Amino acid sequence: MIRALLLSSALSLVAAGTVFAADLPSTKGEPVYAPPPPVFSWTGFYLGVNGGYGGNNVSFDSQEDEGGAIFEESREKLTSSGFVAGGTIGYNYQVPSSNFVLGVEGDFDWSNIRGDLSEGFSDDGGSEGAGVGSRLNWLATARARIGYAVTTPFGNLLPYVTGGGAFGNVESYSYEYDDGEGESESFGHTWAGWTAGAGLEYAITPNLSFKAEYLYVDLGKHLGDSEYLGADIYDNVYEHFTANIVRVGLNWKFDWFAPPPPPPVVAKY
Repeated sequence: MIRALLLSSALSLVAAGTVFAADLPSTKGEPVYAPPPPVFSWTGFYLGVNGGYGGNNVSFDSQEDEGGAIFEESREKLTSSGFVAGGTIGYNYQVPSSNFVLGVEGDFDWSNIRGDLSEGFSDDGGSEGAGVGSRLNWLATARARIGYAVTTPFGNLLPYVTGGGAFGNVESYSYEYDDGEGESESFGHTWAGWTAGAGLEYAITPNLSFKAEYLYVDLGKHLGDSEYLGADIYDNVYEHFTANIVRVGLNWKFDWFAPPPPPPVVAKY
């Protein structure tokens, strides 16, 4: 009888302790819901560097007038090639709830794209000749860009097309030599034209991207000085500079106007 009474008392104490413990406040922290990572966007200002290689034909179209009528024409072409390197500034705007990206971009590149066209011959152990040349000293562009953002298992890509204005400083020169002695003349001019191309940009991180692009540049056809270009027998000499440029670059995007991430959601009971 006493044993049964003691066992019953012990069971009552255990049950009471369990009920009391259930009423105590929990020492565990409140569960926190972590929101998914923000969706990547191309929107933002960016600065970058670029470099590449370019080249094409520079043409010289010569005309001889007689009484206001052109009775003789000729065309000479020289092959130009060289490197470009410089900086980039731009802004992208990704249309909300869309993959379309609109942007503007400007760049300024130093250049050594150049080419020469010369003729010479030897006579009685000596040599003489003459030639003309053209060198692009710098190139600047101001372009619009239209792209379509693509998300792949390898990351975020932005294929795009681009086009706009181009500005370049072209230095034209001529030279003559006779038995090792020669003279040269040159003059520079800044021309405006147009450019168009396409490219692909890859987001390495949310702020750093790598791009590769192709540009065709046409600085127009301009009347030059026939004397400086070594074509004294012609009355008019026109110079036409074009270039095909392939370059790569790195851009850093600034999230100055990006909205802050949403605060974590805390579940309350």
